[in-house]
Amino acid sequence: MNELDFIDNSAVAVFVINPAREIIYWNRACEKLTGCKAEEMLGTSDHWRPFYKEQRPCLADIVITGDFYQLPQLYQVFNRSSLIPDGLYAEGWYENLGGKKRYIIFDAAPVHDAAGKLIAVTETLQDITEHKQQDEAKEGLLRRMQDILRANGELAGFLPVCSSCRDIRTSKGNWVAFEEYIRDASEARVTHGICPECARKLYPDIFKKLYDMPDK
Repeated sequence: MNELDFIDNSAVAVFVINPAREIIYWNRACEKLTGCKAEEMLGTSDHWRPFYKEQRPCLADIVITGDFYQLPQLYQVFNRSSLIPDGLYAEGWYENLGGKKRYIIFDAAPVHDAAGKLIAVTETLQDITEHKQQDEAKEGLLRRMQDILRANGELAGFLPVCSSCRDIRTSKGNWVAFEEYIRDASEARVTHGICPECARKLYPDIFKKLYDMPDK
């Protein structure tokens, strides 16, 4: 197996453009993620097409042109790569990418020859939709919790929330789960269940029996 075969069979979606901004590589994972076949993309400058309704620069294009001033107009979240010199990072929601709404992380990096001349730019795409949906659900829950506590007159100012596990720091400095915080700070109580979407993912066999049974 040569190096290109290795990348072609990678689980990470990758495409490569040359300095003329023409696609010279489009791996299988990129085909699956975008719904666009390599044979229709190679040799074109259509790497924007799976993501946008109208032609506009992708992250790899910005690496080539150096037009970093365009980044705020193109992406809500972006930055210089912390790992790759001259690389760029961006992320965002895409309503219809390969037939699905997806949240994608992009990383673009230049490739130079031995003399330092730019010969290509690689761009990788990671679909983190599930993780992003979980984060947004947690944030929504915290916002609703804040509303409950405000309504009960128990909350003022900022609520310190761990950005990883979402535990809450109390006025005494200890960290507690949000259920415990609600119990101690208000008259509200939290009960647990499982929504149909999570049930489908976690318990597919049980979910099918309970919800997907054909009508009699």
